[in-house]
Amino acid sequence: MRLTVKITVAVLLGIALIFSIFSYYSIQREREQLKTSLSREARHLGESLRVMVTEIWQQRGEREALAFLQRANQVHGETLVRWVWVEKEAPEKYLPRVPIDQLDDLYDEETVALLAASAEGRDYLLTYLPLVIDGHRIGAIELSESMDEMHDYVEESLRRSAMVIGAMVISSLLLMGVLGSLWVNRPMRRLRAQAERIGTGDFSTSLNLSGGDELADLGNTIERMRAQLAEAREAEQAANQAKIEALEKLRHTERLATLGKLSAGMAHELGTPLNVISGRAKLINSANLPAEDVTRSAKIIGEQVERMTNIMRQLLSFARRGEARKQQVELNTVLRSVTPLLEPSRKEKKVEVILHEAKQPLYVSADPGQLQQVLLNLALNGIQAMNDGGRLELEACSEREVKPPETVNSTVESWYSLLIRDQGSGINTEDLAHIFDPFFTTKEVGQGTGLGLSIAYGIIEEHGGWINVESSLGKGSCFTVYLPAAEAGENQ
Repeated sequence: MRLTVKITVAVLLGIALIFSIFSYYSIQREREQLKTSLSREARHLGESLRVMVTEIWQQRGEREALAFLQRANQVHGETLVRWVWVEKEAPEKYLPRVPIDQLDDLYDEETVALLAASAEGRDYLLTYLPLVIDGHRIGAIELSESMDEMHDYVEESLRRSAMVIGAMVISSLLLMGVLGSLWVNRPMRRLRAQAERIGTGDFSTSLNLSGGDELADLGNTIERMRAQLAEAREAEQAANQAKIEALEKLRHTERLATLGKLSAGMAHELGTPLNVISGRAKLINSANLPAEDVTRSAKIIGEQVERMTNIMRQLLSFARRGEARKQQVELNTVLRSVTPLLEPSRKEKKVEVILHEAKQPLYVSADPGQLQQVLLNLALNGIQAMNDGGRLELEACSEREVKPPETVNSTVESWYSLLIRDQGSGINTEDLAHIFDPFFTTKEVGQGTGLGLSIAYGIIEEHGGWINVESSLGKGSCFTVYLPAAEAGENQ
C-alpha cells in the first residue's frame, strides 16, 4: 500500500502543480483582459466627455464645463469623473490622485491609464485624457473606476480552481486507491509471500501473475528462479547423498583393510585354543580318565570356545557396516574395547600396549563404531612403525586449555582427547603436512591404501573435533584426537 500512496501523492502533486500554474496564468490573462476592457470603456467615455467639455469650455467658459463634468459624474455612478490640473500649484481639489510625474505623457497629449491604490487600500483604474486650455495650460479629465469587480472575479476564480483541485484530489485518491489495490498491492502481496516461502526453502508453490506489466515480468522471473533453485536443491541433495554413500563405502573399505591386518594375527590367536580343545577332547575320549578330570577338561573346552567366540564377535562387530549413529560414549570404555583387537599385531611386533585411563568418566557424543575405527587405524599404524618392538601408549584425558584451529568452527569450551603415542621411526617433516591427504602413504606398495588417516580425520571432523600430530624421526609419533565434551543429558 505504501507504494500506491507514494505514486498517488506524486501524481497528485504533479497534476495539482500543473493545474495551479494553468489557473494562475488563466486568471492573470483574464485579469489583464478585464483591465483592458475597463480601460477601453473608460477611454470611450472620456473621449466623449472631452469633446463635450472642450466645446462647452470654449462657448460658455470654465464654470459651465466643470459643472457639466459634475453632472456627468452623477450620471455615470460606477465611474468617478472629475477635472484635474496637471500643475503642482493647482488647488488641492483639482490635483490628480497620482503624482504628477507619472503623468508626463499628458504633455504630449497622450491618454494615460494606470492602477492606483486609495488610502483605504482599494484599487482603482485611473484614466487621464489631456485637454489644452488657452493654448498653454494642461488639464485632464480623470476617470476613476473601482477594481472591486475585478478582485471579486479573481477571488471567485480562485475559489472555483480550489474546488476543482479538491474534487480532483478526492476522486484521484479514490481511483488510485482502487486501481492501486488491484494492480499493485495484490500482486505485491503475492510476490512478497512467494519470496518469503523461497527464503524459508519452500519451492513447492508456484506463482502465476496474469498481465504483461512489470510486476508480471517480476513474477515470471521469481518463478524461474524458484524452479532453478528447486532443481539446484534436488541436484545438491542427490550429490550429497552420492557423496555420503561413496564416503561410507571408502570407510567400509578401509575398515575391511584394517580387518585384514587383524585377521592374520587372529588366525594365529585362534590356533592356541583350538589345540587346547583338541587335546582335552582326546583326553575325554580315553576310557581310563577319572570323572573329575573329565569335568575339568570339559570346563576348559567351554572356556576356550567362549574365548574364540568373543574374538570372532569382536571381529564381526568391527567389520559390520551400519549407519552412523551418535550417542553418548565413554572414552575409557572405547580404549578398553580396542585393546583386545590389537593383541595379535602387538605380539607379532613385540610391542607393549599401555593403557592410561582417565580418573573420571569422559563422555562425548559420537558413533562408537566410527570412533573405534579411528583408534584402531592410528594404533595399528603406530605398531607397524615399531619394527624393533617398543611401547604403544593409549591415553584418555581432559584438556583444560586448548585452542581449536581456525578450520574448526566451534564455540565449545570443554574438550576431551585420546592420545596414541608410539616409539616408532617417526615421520619426515615434509610428509607431516600431507599425512591426512587421500591416497598419500609412505608404506610399500600393497602395505596400505593411503586412505586410513584421511578417513580418520574426516570422521573426527564430522564429530566437531580435529587430530593433531607431533613426530620426531627416530623417536616416534603422537596422534592426539580432540573431541568436544558432551553436554549433560545429551543422547542419554
